[in-house]
Amino acid sequence: MFKDDDINVVFNRYENANTMFLAWFEANKIYTEGKELTYFEFPIKFVWFAKEKEWKPRKKGYNIGRLTYIPSGSGDLYYLRILLTIQKGCIEYDSIKTIDGKFYETYQEVYYALGLLADDKEYIDAIKEESEFASGYQLRRLFVTLLSMNTISKPDVVWNSTWSLLCDGILYQKRKEMNLPGIVYCHFFK
Repeated sequence: MFKDDDINVVFNRYENANTMFLAWFEANKIYTEGKELTYFEFPIKFVWFAKEKEWKPRKKGYNIGRLTYIPSGSGDLYYLRILLTIQKGCIEYDSIKTIDGKFYETYQEVYYALGLLADDKEYIDAIKEESEFASGYQLRRLFVTLLSMNTISKPDVVWNSTWSLLCDGILYQKRKEMNLPGIVYCHFFK
């Protein structure tokens, strides 16, 4: 396959090769009808020609686009995948990160700006609801689990809304450990 090829030749061959994704940017620069389609919708009106490594307008029939599954814990890659089903007519990576003329640094910020990420109210409500039955220790474990699953969009908002519940029991435990029943906490969390 590559045994007789020089490493630089192989590298350059694939470094400069157009992918379906990069060719989508190019097609959006050329075809006006492409500007009304997301990357996911593109196969409905365009055909991928692998040999030429380019998209061309479809003359007949239709096709359904597919995107590889990416778990939500994958961070910005996950948000990029979702945005490819929303953003239309993109001509470069930065255009995926631009909403109404405003550029965002990460795909997650774009996702949030589009209103696709709520204000994490469901996580705040879950912690508050769980506090009726669970100890502070259990609530902290829940919070850490939510953080490790990378599902909370703004952990500081969730923390600021629930810190008093999450810290429940810490003062009691410290009083017990230090044998200082009158110890009080300073409000330094916010």
